[in-house]
Amino acid sequence: MELQNIKYTAFVPARSGSKRLKDKNIKILNGKPLLIWTLEEVVKCKRISEIIFSTDSLDYWNLVKSQIKSQKIILDLRGSDQASDNVKIFDYLKNNNKKIFSNRKGAFILALPTAPFRKTFHIDEAINLFESLNKPVFSATEFSFPISFAFKLSNQNWEPVFKNSPMITGNTRSQDQEKVFRPNGAIYIRRIEELFGNNLKTLYDNAIPFIMDCQESIDIDNILDFKVAEALMKNPKKHI
Repeated sequence: MELQNIKYTAFVPARSGSKRLKDKNIKILNGKPLLIWTLEEVVKCKRISEIIFSTDSLDYWNLVKSQIKSQKIILDLRGSDQASDNVKIFDYLKNNNKKIFSNRKGAFILALPTAPFRKTFHIDEAINLFESLNKPVFSATEFSFPISFAFKLSNQNWEPVFKNSPMITGNTRSQDQEKVFRPNGAIYIRRIEELFGNNLKTLYDNAIPFIMDCQESIDIDNILDFKVAEALMKNPKKHI
């Protein structure tokens, strides 16, 4: 299949059992439930023909149907055992690939609902990267603080994680530290067929990063993340 003609299926998971931030996925952010921000952008992406909304809550599904009128969105209903804290999304996709994707072919785009600043143009650009290099893609961002300063605690003493730590060498200027990056959870793109093999261990296998800036990469996991996102939504010209 030529990549230019490939079919894209989005997968948006939203379980109901968040503990660090209660009901996180439906918490109201600037007038909308958090998960709606992601679904609206995914729906607008013309390259995506179908969106699988995966949840263990019919209340969440009814909320989605009431706020987004799109024939693209279909339900993947998970049991409580498939939506616990111990179940990683990658494992769920791998172990339930036949149930989730059935006879679908092409590529899937995983979009976590905790990344409300990811926009349709980001998805389009990530798709272009996937097609131009013919490699899986994951979105990432630069660490906001140099990880070269990282240290471990041991009996109230500190121990550097890296041998040439600036805390030892004295080269503590942040401008002199090497840039490093991390996944941000906003976008993952891979061929569906790869989920059916035994070789795939993570969504990062043989993948290339699609870099997004710090503000676009906010991933809501706790109340502080939520408050930061809320402030930026209300004042979009403010940068962090």
